[in-house]
Amino acid sequence: MIRAARWRQRGIAAVELAVVLPLLVLMLAFPVYLGRVLWHYAVIQQAAQDGARYLSKAPLAEMSNPARAAAVASVAEQIVAAELAELAPGSVPYIVSVMCDGRTCGGIVKPANVRVGVQVLMQDFFFPGYTVLTLPLIADVNYPYLGR
Repeated sequence: MIRAARWRQRGIAAVELAVVLPLLVLMLAFPVYLGRVLWHYAVIQQAAQDGARYLSKAPLAEMSNPARAAAVASVAEQIVAAELAELAPGSVPYIVSVMCDGRTCGGIVKPANVRVGVQVLMQDFFFPGYTVLTLPLIADVNYPYLGR
């Protein structure tokens, strides 16, 4: 009789585990997903800051020359692209916008402000082939132009 009671207790524990386990897995999945979102956002924000910092410290001789201003803006985009490669090389779609006083950096006059914006679509990594869930993350950094 005592063995039968022990056997039933083991069966009850298995049923309880089967009922509670999906809830525990969901409770673990949310912090993992949130951590991944925050990591992506931190990388995107740092990339935008580094690109804007480079652009804000570019020499005035380069920013006032139309050909060189485009090259400086291209280097800022390359800095952002190199830092975004940390996320998942080649698989994270992103858009980078580099602006001087609200326009593309043309090199006509000295800009007062420079801006680097980065938009990334973060893909669902739990069920990548089954869902079309994407989360847009946006970082926009403005710096005053400091070049001399």
